[in-house]
Amino acid sequence: MEKSSFVSPLFLRLSLLVVLLVSLQTSYGFYQDWQHHQTQPASTNLQQDAQLLAQAITPMLQLNRWDDAAPLLELVNNAKDGRAAYLYKQQKPEPALMVHTNGLAGFNPALALTQPRLQAGFSVYLLPLQQQGKTVGQLMLVSKIAPFNYLPTLLQWIFSFIIGLVLAWLLAAHLNKRLQRDIDTLNDDISAAIALGQFSGSLSSRDGLAALALNINQLFKKIAQGQKELKNSEADIAKLKQEVDTRIKERTDALESAKLTAEKANEAKSTFLATMSHEIRTPMNGIIGTIDLLRKTQLATAQFRMTDTIRESSFSLLRILDDILDFSKIEAGKLELESIPLSLGDIIEAVGRILISMAYQRQIDLKIYIDPRIPDGLMGDPVRLRQILYNLAGNAIKFTQTSNGKTGLVQIRADLLDENMEFDVVQLSVIDNGKGMTQRQLHYVFQPFSQAEGSITRKYGGTGLGLSICQRLTALMYGDIEVQSEVGKGTEFKVKLPMRRSDETLPLQVGLKDLSIKVFSQDALNLESLHSYFSYAGADVETIDNLAVLEQMITVAHQPNLKNEAAVWVLDATYQQLSQAQIHELLAKSAKDGRHFIILTNLPELADHNAPDVYYLHSAPICRSHLYETVLISAGRKQKPQQQHKAQQLPLSAPSQEQARAQGKLILLAEDNLMNQRVIVDQLNALGYAVDVADDGALALEKWRQYRYPLLLTDLHMPNMSGYDLAAAIRKEALQYDDENSQFTRIIAVTANALKGEEQKCLSVGMDGYITKPIELATLETLLQRWLPLEKTPSPVATAAALTQNNKTSPPICFTTIANFLGNEPAKHEEHLNYFVNHAAGLLSQIEQNIQLQDRNGLHTTAHQLKSAAKSVGALQLTEIALQLEQGSESADFDQLAQQALELRQRYQDVVAYVQQRY
Repeated sequence: MEKSSFVSPLFLRLSLLVVLLVSLQTSYGFYQDWQHHQTQPASTNLQQDAQLLAQAITPMLQLNRWDDAAPLLELVNNAKDGRAAYLYKQQKPEPALMVHTNGLAGFNPALALTQPRLQAGFSVYLLPLQQQGKTVGQLMLVSKIAPFNYLPTLLQWIFSFIIGLVLAWLLAAHLNKRLQRDIDTLNDDISAAIALGQFSGSLSSRDGLAALALNINQLFKKIAQGQKELKNSEADIAKLKQEVDTRIKERTDALESAKLTAEKANEAKSTFLATMSHEIRTPMNGIIGTIDLLRKTQLATAQFRMTDTIRESSFSLLRILDDILDFSKIEAGKLELESIPLSLGDIIEAVGRILISMAYQRQIDLKIYIDPRIPDGLMGDPVRLRQILYNLAGNAIKFTQTSNGKTGLVQIRADLLDENMEFDVVQLSVIDNGKGMTQRQLHYVFQPFSQAEGSITRKYGGTGLGLSICQRLTALMYGDIEVQSEVGKGTEFKVKLPMRRSDETLPLQVGLKDLSIKVFSQDALNLESLHSYFSYAGADVETIDNLAVLEQMITVAHQPNLKNEAAVWVLDATYQQLSQAQIHELLAKSAKDGRHFIILTNLPELADHNAPDVYYLHSAPICRSHLYETVLISAGRKQKPQQQHKAQQLPLSAPSQEQARAQGKLILLAEDNLMNQRVIVDQLNALGYAVDVADDGALALEKWRQYRYPLLLTDLHMPNMSGYDLAAAIRKEALQYDDENSQFTRIIAVTANALKGEEQKCLSVGMDGYITKPIELATLETLLQRWLPLEKTPSPVATAAALTQNNKTSPPICFTTIANFLGNEPAKHEEHLNYFVNHAAGLLSQIEQNIQLQDRNGLHTTAHQLKSAAKSVGALQLTEIALQLEQGSESADFDQLAQQALELRQRYQDVVAYVQQRY
């Protein structure tokens, strides 16, 4: 071990002491020299010389001979020694300089005359000259003070400092030697004790280290005692460690066993849910497929409604199943989100159109608003965004009610909160004025399998997973969901999502620039939305929220703009803001300046009442895309699309397998489930296709080898050969054939497995499409029209129209209309018309009773029911009168209503006579 030296610290401290002592001694000597320099005899010599000069000059002054004093002053003048003399005559206002010698550099005699001590570096003496006790002048002698010499003092300080440092070093070395000797002795004893591990002995030392040795001896005693205790503790620790190791091993084994059990349980749950999904979807395919086929047959109205109930219940069960699967995948961390360019506007409008029927049944006013600043082409998962909005808005409609004094309102909004070069922050909101929730309910509203209160599950139904799934989907999208609610006032859910821009991101572009648009609405939310849409598109918008103002403004002619375009008037008539009579009255009063009107209505039957300058737009809810398109068409900036009447096709007769094979239209179905075979075959036959069936993949491959089917529908999970292997084998063997005349087989997967990633897996093995069970007839028809279209046949509408054109007079029943609803099947027409005759009789009696009781609400409801029923069977004349009666029930007098009811009865009798005569 290297020895420590005390020389440096001792020398440092002694050096500081030397510096202090030398500095004090030098300062004192400097002070003494300075005092001696300041008290030199210069001022005493000036005083003696001044007194001698005064005695010699005084006789001259008595004779007033001031100039004669100059030679005398020169006697004391010595510029080399730094002396000068000045003679002043006393007069007012200040003394006058009469005679003086050569001046000194830097000396100001005028200043010295009044303040002699302010002249630094000069010694000044003033002597007043008196005659007969009166001062007649002053004599000033000046001497320059010699500079003080600092060099001796500085040399003395440096010499003393060096001598002091040398002495300090010698003293430090001597002290270090003595201390090192004692410390070495003590250190040797300590090292020996440490080396031997014996701390029971004692150390001895001299002088000041004796106390240190005593303390070290006490420390050795404590160390010896600690060693003894440490040995005892080590023994106890070893014993305890053995016990802990034993318990840890037992716990580890138990945890490992529990982990394996939990993993097996989780795997079993996932397998169970996937199996249950497949097994439930398989019979549901039979139920929904059979119901779709059943709805194509002749059914009474009550039976048709029953099929609606079965169909809706089946899809409700599927939605519950999807919720459970989604929740399971989210919990397992296996839910993956897509990221593709999407249109938020299209998604929200689609959700609104889906939910409007549910809102209409509950008499809820459903509104949607899409911020026009939100561009199209943002990246996201459209399916999951639609799921979030559907769950939130569906709950809002479910828990909102319309009462006598309050209309239920649900609004779906999308607002742009922030944007930059890479991301747009979008807020999706669902707002309602329903029952609301308490703070306690808000705390666990996002918990799975829970709802706001226990009675909700019984009253409204549901799994309680919707909001939990919404929260977790939002988190997967790196967003945030929050809820605000107040009991009795409503609830607002806000979903904030950062959405990345893509190369396809484009702002909304609508050609409404410089177009003048007048907007009327008494609904503040509708008015705000319409104004926002039109203003963003560059139109000149003027809003009107008062009917009296509208009636006044509508009569004023409009000044055309630079493009000579007439103004477009958008009138909001949704939910009885404007009755049909008021609309007709406003149109009649309108100035004839070529203006166009767009009437927003929630009644779908009015959508057909268009005129050259009047457009009825079904706006429940108000869809931005439809609104822009209608305004562009009415303003002449877009061509009106040709309407294509699409009627329900009749069940087509399927050709035989030989005919279909010759036509190249034979379909091969690979399905191992007999029930699914029967349902899919019936669906394909109903759509006009012939089918060849294989019970598994191996049989399907053999059939394909014998004939190149143009289309293969295959299940994925089959015995002997799966759908994946079947597709891969067909694609591999097809490469070996060089026959250009052989058909290319399109392969479509038909499976009950709805898990994400299944479609991509199917496409990766060479399949062309993917469809999940249960198969809806409309979905199957769309897929077949894409991959294996049939030749077009005359539609039922055209057939019915051809029949009615031969009649010169307009019959009470329009078969074009009835064909749109029921198809071109006479037996079904007869059944529905007979049912209508019986049902309408009761409605007419109820209408007459309502008029007698002057019950306007009942009259409005009954007339609406008769109007809808009459239109469904093509009784258009009866429909028109029922519509007039429905609209007049609000304000017309009852005499006029009675006349309309009488005319309604006459038109009904015409329908009865026509039905009896025809059938």
